[in-house]
Amino acid sequence: MTKPVLLLMLILAVGAGCVVFAFFAGCQLLSGTPVDMRVKDFTLPLLSGGTVRLSSYLGQPVLLVFFTPSCGHCHSEAPRLEAAYEKYRDRGLVVLGVGYIGGSTEEALRSFVAEHNLAYPVAIDTPETKVVQRYNVSWVPHNVFFNRRGRIVREERRELSPEELEEYLREIL
Repeated sequence: MTKPVLLLMLILAVGAGCVVFAFFAGCQLLSGTPVDMRVKDFTLPLLSGGTVRLSSYLGQPVLLVFFTPSCGHCHSEAPRLEAAYEKYRDRGLVVLGVGYIGGSTEEALRSFVAEHNLAYPVAIDTPETKVVQRYNVSWVPHNVFFNRRGRIVREERRELSPEELEEYLREIL
């Protein structure tokens, strides 16, 4: 065989290997960032007691919502998230709130949940558990949409309008 043919075969083999690796590693081929809930898995205490492990929801559409009790946009978005949870929970939707109390208190988190009458589970993240760092949360609300295969299909670092929330939920339901 000639050198160009061998080189072409090598390039194709390496390319195919990268595609197979990306598929099994749960990574986006173009960005190289992890997109699988097992890669970004965590276990946190629930505000209501007990613990929650993200990967236990594999097979269900999941909206992971990072917020803080002092965030005005989080207060505005909370009723929409609760309504979406009530509307789609019978289709398997899981809404999981992660309240960060780095600059706040657990009591403030409880007040937030009570004020908005949230029925979906709310976990507590602290400077020690550092889940916000794993998800590169630099602004709240920070919404992460997982499809039923456990892949992140969208992340939004802002308050979502009702129309956007519906559109993004359709992508994972």
